[in-house]
Amino acid sequence: MIHASTSDDVHAQADLLQGWNQSYVQLSAGPFAGTLVETKLEGVSVFAEYTSQMLLQKGSLAKDVVAVGIPVKMPGTAVFCGGQYSESAVYIFSGSHGFEFLSPAGLVMSGVVVCRKALFEVLTADERPLVAARLDRAHLANVDGSTPTAMRDFIMAVLELARTAQHIVSLVPLRQSLQQSIVANLAQLLVNCAHGRDPVIRLARRWKIVLMAKDIALAPSAGPTGIADLCRALGVSRRTLQYCFHDVIGLSPVEFLRVVRLNGVRRTLRTAPSVTQAAAQWGFWHLGYFSRDYRKMFGELPSQTFRRYQKSKPS
Repeated sequence: MIHASTSDDVHAQADLLQGWNQSYVQLSAGPFAGTLVETKLEGVSVFAEYTSQMLLQKGSLAKDVVAVGIPVKMPGTAVFCGGQYSESAVYIFSGSHGFEFLSPAGLVMSGVVVCRKALFEVLTADERPLVAARLDRAHLANVDGSTPTAMRDFIMAVLELARTAQHIVSLVPLRQSLQQSIVANLAQLLVNCAHGRDPVIRLARRWKIVLMAKDIALAPSAGPTGIADLCRALGVSRRTLQYCFHDVIGLSPVEFLRVVRLNGVRRTLRTAPSVTQAAAQWGFWHLGYFSRDYRKMFGELPSQTFRRYQKSKPS
């Protein structure tokens, strides 16, 4: 489920990410040390790579995949396809002409690689051309807000879960849910990069959209509802959905779905074999953040809820 590789050779390191067609040139002096931690699902992989020396990287990906990177640690100057790193930058590696990357010594880069078809299936019709334009060439994309940080934390949480709870990720329904979460999170990130705009919607229509979204989120389904699911069902864009929720109830769609999923976990804890499995069933992959949000929502840790339910079961 999770694969970890180490290397003391810069050229061997370049070969670890399969399908990237990379070459590395070491620019700073000293012994090289590199690691790659990666987990793969159907049509999706997430990874974190560490390189100890300054490198000039060059590579190219196949047209049928999309690859995005977000630094975990950037201890020096970086230049990517002519753009200089900033804290809000997202590295889009996909593009017909490949990429070139001057990376600093001590870089830790997290990333996601997904099948292009799977990504475009979760986008709405108006989002597809915007995202497709973003993927035409490799470049640095600056994103407002905390979206890059959230994506980086999500990637690292997936890797940690794959390392510490392989028995959970090996369950087919949860693997499918995790795969869908990865694709949905990447889609949201790329849509934010595209800076799309939407028409103004009257309050009555916004109210109706929020109510319909609530019914969809609360309806029984095979897995947790995502933003893309709501957009497809309602026939609106992500930004329209965002405006509607903010204007009507003062929450973002993401915050609303988190509340719905937290309530779902609380119900599931009545019968689940563990807190981890209940959380994963509802799409919570970062267990630390999940416990924090759960406690904030219900005034107790999920482990406390779980123990209380276990004690109340008939013996």
